[in-house]
Amino acid sequence: MRLITKIVFLYLILSLIVFIIGGIVTIKIISNEVKKEERWFLEERLSSTERYIKRRQPEKDIIRDKVIIKPQKDSIEINNIIFSDTIVYHSTLERPEKHNKLEVGKKIEGNFYKIILYDIIIEQDDIVDGVIESMVKIYILLFVVVIIGSWFISKELLSPFEATLSAIKNFDIKQNEAIHLSDTRTKEFKRLNQFISQMAKKITADYQSLKEFTENASHEIQTPISIAKGKLELLQEGVLTEEQKKLVSDATKSLTNLSKIGNTLTLLAKIDNQEFEQTENTNVNEVLENFLEEYEELILLKGIQLTKKLNEEVNWNIHPVLLEILITNLINNAIKHNLKEDGFIKIYLEDKKLIIENSGKAINHATELLFARFKKGNQSSSSLGLGLAIIHKICKVSGLDIKYINREQLHQITISE
Repeated sequence: MRLITKIVFLYLILSLIVFIIGGIVTIKIISNEVKKEERWFLEERLSSTERYIKRRQPEKDIIRDKVIIKPQKDSIEINNIIFSDTIVYHSTLERPEKHNKLEVGKKIEGNFYKIILYDIIIEQDDIVDGVIESMVKIYILLFVVVIIGSWFISKELLSPFEATLSAIKNFDIKQNEAIHLSDTRTKEFKRLNQFISQMAKKITADYQSLKEFTENASHEIQTPISIAKGKLELLQEGVLTEEQKKLVSDATKSLTNLSKIGNTLTLLAKIDNQEFEQTENTNVNEVLENFLEEYEELILLKGIQLTKKLNEEVNWNIHPVLLEILITNLINNAIKHNLKEDGFIKIYLEDKKLIIENSGKAINHATELLFARFKKGNQSSSSLGLGLAIIHKICKVSGLDIKYINREQLHQITISE
């Protein structure tokens, strides 16, 4: 639901509450005011009735429409006006109606009179019906005006905000261009656009710096490593003691690992920077068959039994380079961490899934931890602990689901789209 729609509905709900409370207050005020007016009217009629009695000085009871005058032989309490409600037959409406009644004793020209006056009451139900009808009509008018008004407000006032959202959506950090935001005269949107412009500028600069660093690091680190490895190889060709040979061999091995770490971290940085964003429908079978042909000899040399079932065609939307890296790391991982004797690798393509099973030493911690960088199932192994991190990262950016199961000496990785 759009923000302006939520605001409109909240406003209408609050308005409805205010209208209900306002209606109750209005009914109370009008009822009190009507009652006062009715009593003032009866008191005015009492004055005219007193003038009538003073002129005529009646000796018998006078009963007329809404007026009763009763001469009293004995003295009575005077000027004690009593208001009350009573039911009187209404001649016009031809039915009993509720009336306001004034009853008082008066001494006029030495005689005592009991005076009773009536007047019809505006009933509470009539006031309530009138107020409710008025409130409902006003609320309906308000509802229509607010709904129509919100549409225009959303279209006119929020157009700069929509333009900003569109600019953010189209902004591509890899283009190394400033974000283009439309001008606005609204203070809040101006501040928002300024903040977004500054943030986009900083993100672009950081991205370019990181990209340059990874590219430079990949190239500049490899050069001195290659030089150092070359010199160590020359050194090995000379006359060395066994201890010196071992030191040179360890140094060469460390440089090789350092080179692999640099290449792997650079690859992870490129994946994080979405440099493999373009995907295409790629046939997994073909890529898998090609790499298995390359690795089949190595697998046989290590005495590992290979079983493959690739009859079903599986296609994923993934960058072809990432798919090749993914399959290479999966096969390498299955070979590197296999058992030295009676080892096996089983590869299946079924139910749109790639399943790789291999024998290997059982791990003693949660399998999810293996996807972390530099986390190894066997800490004493020569592995860098980055293979599964790369596999997990590729699956994540490519929208693939990965599951790792370990049951004693059985390791199974399942990848599906």
